[in-house]
Amino acid sequence: MRHRSAGILSILVFAALLAGQKGAEIPRALRARLAALLPDAKAFGGKPGGEAAYYSSDLYKYIDGGAEEYHRRGFVALIRREYKTASAVIAVDVYDMGLAANALAISQVERSPDCRSVDIGAGGYAREGMLNFTQGGYFVTLKAFSDAGGTPLALEKAARSISARIGPGTK
Repeated sequence: MRHRSAGILSILVFAALLAGQKGAEIPRALRARLAALLPDAKAFGGKPGGEAAYYSSDLYKYIDGGAEEYHRRGFVALIRREYKTASAVIAVDVYDMGLAANALAISQVERSPDCRSVDIGAGGYAREGMLNFTQGGYFVTLKAFSDAGGTPLALEKAARSISARIGPGTK
C-alpha cells in the first residue's frame, strides 16, 4: 500500500511540475481576441497553412535572442499563422504590445533604413518580402516567402485586412 501511495504521489508531483512549466498559457479571451485579428484569407487569395501558434512568456522560443526587447517594451502575447497563395507563403505575426506607444517603439527598433513607408496603420513600412505596421497597441509583421521575389500584392492585401479588423481607436 505504501508503494502505491508513493507512486501516486510521484505522479501527482510530476503533473504539478509540468503544469508549472506552462508559463506561456494565454487566457482564452486573449487568444480569441488575437485570432479575430488574423486576415481574411479570401481577401488576398490565400488559404490558411496550418494552425495558429501563440506565444507569451515563451516568446524566446520564437524570437531567438530578441524576445527580451519585446518584453521590455510591454509585450503581452503573439499570434502567428501562415497562409499559402498561388505564388508565396505568407507568415503573419500580430503582437499585442499593450499600448500604442509600446507597439510604435518596437516597430522603430525593427525598422531598417532600407524600408519604404506604406500607408497602412501608423508608421507602416515595407521592403522586399516584408511589410510591418502598428495600429493601436498592435505591432504587425508580414513576410512573404516566394521564388518569384519582390513583395507580392497579397502581402499588402493581407495587411489591409488585419488593419480593418483592428479598427480605429484601439488601445
